Amino acid sequence: MVGHDRYQLLDELRGIAALVVLFFHIATRGGGPTILPNGFLAVDFFFMLSGFVIAEAYEARLAGGMGFTAFAVRRLIRMGPVAVLGACAGGAYLVARAYAAPGRSDPLLEVLGANALNLLILPKLWHARATGWELFPANGPLWSLFFEIAMNLVWAAWLAGRSTRVLCALVAGSAAVLVGLGLRFGTLDLGWEAVSLAGGAARVGFGFGVGLLIHRARGYLPQMGHKGALLALAALLYFLALPLPALGWQLAVVLICMPAVLLLAVSAGRASVVPGGALLGRLSYPVYGTHFPLLALWAGAFKFAGGGSGGHWVALLLALPLLAAASAVLVWFDEPLRAWLSRRWLAWIDSGSLVRPSRKAVLPVFGGSHRPQSG
Repeated sequence: MVGHDRYQLLDELRGIAALVVLFFHIATRGGGPTILPNGFLAVDFFFMLSGFVIAEAYEARLAGGMGFTAFAVRRLIRMGPVAVLGACAGGAYLVARAYAAPGRSDPLLEVLGANALNLLILPKLWHARATGWELFPANGPLWSLFFEIAMNLVWAAWLAGRSTRVLCALVAGSAAVLVGLGLRFGTLDLGWEAVSLAGGAARVGFGFGVGLLIHRARGYLPQMGHKGALLALAALLYFLALPLPALGWQLAVVLICMPAVLLLAVSAGRASVVPGGALLGRLSYPVYGTHFPLLALWAGAFKFAGGGSGGHWVALLLALPLLAAASAVLVWFDEPLRAWLSRRWLAWIDSGSLVRPSRKAVLPVFGGSHRPQSG
């Protein structure tokens, strides 16, 4: 992230949010106790972080002439390796299950078809016998990466450089759709199934748009330093851990509480409060992109061995090998492959043939002259 030393806490909070999702899935897929019933809402915070970070890293570069293709290739290099690896691992599990337990699996041809789409970070849109309407049966969390990549590309192609009023309209419209769909489904756990596809679009539209707006307003925020960082961390954990499953609470968390957490975090500037936060931030994406298929492998083996019912506290210890696996993916696969792809493709893309004329930079319209960035 460009200028990440000014917003170091954002990396730390991203790592914390990834751990929240990890423990949420240990409960739902790994036989662990339900300690974070609203852990899936961490994804909405990811979307908000993405909007802020992408604007911080690329808005000025797009205004200065970076082409859409150059941006798109950079984002695919950043997100593609881990996403494809996770889809490979999950796909291997589903193929093995189709042979070992065909009665609990989709037909093999459907498994192979869904896996082929998921490897391209594209969703399965049909109903299947075992996986139902799941968009990414090979690796469930890929649904959010699919929407995030799509939103990144829409932003670079159309939204970057638009007025703040346009961004406000995006946020307001997405919020309205999200409320409506929440009332229809009774939850905000939307977007991972084809039947709630519009919910995923609304979640990323609102979250990403909020991140963009906070980036526009960053120069007008107070400089809260370490105090703001502590408040942001405590608020994030509180909002995600409070065991209130009601839709009203979920809406309050997404529409009000999470934007407030991001505002606090940006106001914290250079402050850092999480021990080992830099490493945790680096691990966040490998953790998010690989833990789900590994949990599926564990659950399948546990059931095959005659394991009992879920809810065992010892299952929380699964976090340790999952973090170790994510670390190995980061060091031995993700970072080396991204470095190789960058050397292989970015020099050619940045050579000039794909650079477009500069856009007019957009000034924030929150009033007054733009103050220096906090931190």
